Amino acid sequence: MNKLLLLFTAFCFCFGFSQTRKGQFHISDDHSVHELYVVFTDDNHDVSHLQTEFGFALERKALVSDAKLDALSRNASDGGNAANRLRHVFEVITADSTNAFLLNLAARLEMLPNVAYCELVCLKPVPPPADIAPTTPNYFSQQGYIQTNPGVNMQFAWNLGLTGNGMRIRDVEYGFNKNHEEFNDNPGVFMQPGAVLNAGVSQDYSEHGTAVFGIVAGNDGSYGVTGMAHGISEMIQFPEWTTAGYNPSAAIADAIEVSVAGDIIILEMQEYGINDQFVPAEYSQLVWDLTQAATQSGILVVAAAGNGNANLDSAAYQPYMDRGDSGAIIVGAGSSDLQHDKISYSTYGSRVNLQGWANDVRSTGYGNFSAIGGDFNQRYCTFSGTSSATPIVASCAVVLQSYYHDLTGEFLSPDEMRQLLIDTGIAQGSGGHIGPIPDMQAAIEAVNALSVTKFEGLKFVVSPNPSKSTIQISGNFSANAKVEIVNSIGQTVVRSDKTDVDIAFLSAGIYFVKVEDGKNVGVRRLVKI
Repeated sequence: MNKLLLLFTAFCFCFGFSQTRKGQFHISDDHSVHELYVVFTDDNHDVSHLQTEFGFALERKALVSDAKLDALSRNASDGGNAANRLRHVFEVITADSTNAFLLNLAARLEMLPNVAYCELVCLKPVPPPADIAPTTPNYFSQQGYIQTNPGVNMQFAWNLGLTGNGMRIRDVEYGFNKNHEEFNDNPGVFMQPGAVLNAGVSQDYSEHGTAVFGIVAGNDGSYGVTGMAHGISEMIQFPEWTTAGYNPSAAIADAIEVSVAGDIIILEMQEYGINDQFVPAEYSQLVWDLTQAATQSGILVVAAAGNGNANLDSAAYQPYMDRGDSGAIIVGAGSSDLQHDKISYSTYGSRVNLQGWANDVRSTGYGNFSAIGGDFNQRYCTFSGTSSATPIVASCAVVLQSYYHDLTGEFLSPDEMRQLLIDTGIAQGSGGHIGPIPDMQAAIEAVNALSVTKFEGLKFVVSPNPSKSTIQISGNFSANAKVEIVNSIGQTVVRSDKTDVDIAFLSAGIYFVKVEDGKNVGVRRLVKI
């Protein structure tokens, strides 16, 4: 722990823990510049007596526009509480920006009952959790994470035609190479319009995003890698360090601004925790609030746990844990073998939900595996850490969300998606808790069951089931009822107004019989043999 933080620890404990959000501000680096933010509990923003004493001004930080906050609130499962909290974020503007001064002022501000918490934001960037001529070889056979255990078995989903169709993804980190041969012809893959990377963003930092994009959205072609969710309609990168400065919270807010329920935001970021251990980005209170505002409105957030080997269940992280659940899926780093052990450096604890491969992950960028013809845009890598684990898990969520939407017209909530992946995953091996690795076959079967349960309002029977040729549908419905048969990827293959339906022409597999009688709807599973 740094010296300035030690100096104020006792002072903060006196006043900070009457409310769980107080007493958590800290200096990340004694030698770096910080900014001070204050978040109020309500519309009472009066701190005039401290302004006179310390000589500072308050500037409201509209991280997310009021119009978007209104929209988030309307759709929020918590009545808009998380979104409305973002209306009360202010930056402290002061001539004295020394760390000692800001620590003193933060402590005094947190003594006030109308202050929810203060946040000291370090302006030193945090490290990320780390085919054109000539012909590029096809590396698909080296993408073991796509196949069956020890992989997540995304191949099972692909065999059903499930590739994330229609889904929109936002990735928040330092940058990526749009000109890479895996993305250059895809108009749905791009950087936030108008954003310009800061000159300080190193090639290693920006290539980190290139590797993430390769795992999720690599071209489904005959060369290079294939993205796990290559059927998505859009993947946008939101850079956290631009010519406007280093501001991770602003990048997340920008991603939320253009997202709606069902969209997925990936946080390829980490934050300095106790003793500079790398922990989830939501250790920052502003990031935590932004994350909760997003998840409460139905936006999925999948975030890296961080490469710090920090135990989030230890006493040192109790204030963070006491905030509750932000709603994000936190991803730890697991081994690429059948043991699914925690990798030594992965942050862990009960708050970490799921794991993905943290080694042997073939993807785009860097060039530590190959650089075809010495071309920067044809570089491929062996990716690792919670950095590679997070897009693997995120891709699973993307494909499952797309499938559920095809079946029901709705989206799984962030809580439902997280629990489904946990319940159907393959158990972790040794090490601190990082959770199971997804199993796409089990998860898809669970989605099938969920979609049927959703429409159990109208009761009917399909017989025989399984069937080779003709099925008969019987139940308590009128002569005006309509029958629809849908395949496993949500495509309608039969429409009928009769209760005897010929299915002889259908291929063997799983189907869903939907009967609609006015406002009453029911669905039953059908096996064609």
